[in-house]
Amino acid sequence: METEKIITVTGRGNIHVVPDVTRVEVKINSILRSYDTAYQLAEANLKDIGEVVTKCGLPKSQPKTTHFSIDKHYHNVYDKGHYTGEQEFDGFELDQRIQIDLGMDNSLLTKIVRGLGENLTDVEINIGYTVKDPRPHQLKMLERAVKDATEKAKIMATAAGCSLGLVKSIDYSEQEIHFYSQARNIGCAEEAAVCMENSLDITPEDLVGGESVTVTWYLSNQVAK
Repeated sequence: METEKIITVTGRGNIHVVPDVTRVEVKINSILRSYDTAYQLAEANLKDIGEVVTKCGLPKSQPKTTHFSIDKHYHNVYDKGHYTGEQEFDGFELDQRIQIDLGMDNSLLTKIVRGLGENLTDVEINIGYTVKDPRPHQLKMLERAVKDATEKAKIMATAAGCSLGLVKSIDYSEQEIHFYSQARNIGCAEEAAVCMENSLDITPEDLVGGESVTVTWYLSNQVAK
């Protein structure tokens, strides 16, 4: 029985995307003596952030909590520079992260960052860029990946004295696509509070993404004319 003749090629579809969302990621890390105090601070932080965004004309619901935890915190005990193997309790560590998505508005970004710096402590702010709707870009990448596989397969088939037949299978493992570029880190509230528009006037690079698709064709010994 003759073995079926097939060719399997993986295609790659890449795309460059112009960002349309400025993402402000607020990270708050504090150590408090009691769990209740840490929880009360977390609530106060959310209230302060809500007031900052509403003063800037945004909905109070704009900030989204992406991470929240309160855990016991310990430090290692040393004696004459040597670790004793013991730990001492410091308190409760609050780890709170809030995300605020804005349009491409540098003036609004500056107001938000300054407001966060003036109203929060133990805060770190990361500024990055993303896209509001990644799906159209993902579909474009898939289209390009299949075309890339087809072009490669045609060249190899012709070189081998064959031509492509019908598609036997298409293998694609869907992955969540993240278009994101980190642009600026503001390490403390004091720095955030004195930010000016020119210091945050960032021209973001295009975001880059890629998808892979593997396609298998039947081969014919007759070269297409």
